[in-house]
Amino acid sequence: MKQPQIHPGRALLDSLSQLRAHPWVVLGFTASLFGLHLLGWTVFGLGDGVSNAVLGVLLYVLGVILYAVSLIWLIDGLTRAGLDLSRGRVPQARSLYRWHGACSWHLTRGVLRLTAALSLIVLMSFLSWSFLLLVAQPLAPLPLVLGVVLGGGLALSQLFNACLVVAEGLGATKAFRAGFVLLEHQGPGLIALAGVLLAITVLPFALGLLSELLWDGSGLPITCVVVVPALCLMATTVTNSYVQWRRIRRGAR
Repeated sequence: MKQPQIHPGRALLDSLSQLRAHPWVVLGFTASLFGLHLLGWTVFGLGDGVSNAVLGVLLYVLGVILYAVSLIWLIDGLTRAGLDLSRGRVPQARSLYRWHGACSWHLTRGVLRLTAALSLIVLMSFLSWSFLLLVAQPLAPLPLVLGVVLGGGLALSQLFNACLVVAEGLGATKAFRAGFVLLEHQGPGLIALAGVLLAITVLPFALGLLSELLWDGSGLPITCVVVVPALCLMATTVTNSYVQWRRIRRGAR
């Protein structure tokens, strides 16, 4: 039997309502972790201007560590905050700022697995395109189109990966596999969700560009400021969509 589809638009409206009711803990957590994320980029960039090779390598390594840790911490914390809000609870700072070792490890493995899979798709598409360009030029665009479809489908299948790990306690492998079952039943809904997330992603950069056109030098600060609530909105929209899917699954049993 065909499953009803999730409604990302409704999830977005729920997210706006939830964040208006309980904004400060979530915004504070996101701002602090986003700041740590930017610090990682800054430290990594400092490695380019150092004449000492050993010190440069240390700065590169420290920057990568800060970048990776802040990314996983942000994903974990925002997922927990979104799940709390979807249940009508107020997110607790001690839960968001706590490092959940096992869960964070599963999230890290999930991110690495997705990155590796997408990299493999890109590599195979490029090699196939290069080969066909030499032997059958009219067919050369085919691997690129196929790569976009496969990569897009893979990315869509993992939209609820963090929710599956945090809310259902699945390991990295089980959560990764569950994403393909999700894609099979919720393909149109996931495409709609991806469209909503893309629109939210574009918003800070659009506002930053508009601000730069109106006031010279204001684009970057405005973008960074707007990114923080945009990240909160994206995360809670995903968690609310996941809650919809969980209800659909329960109703189908």
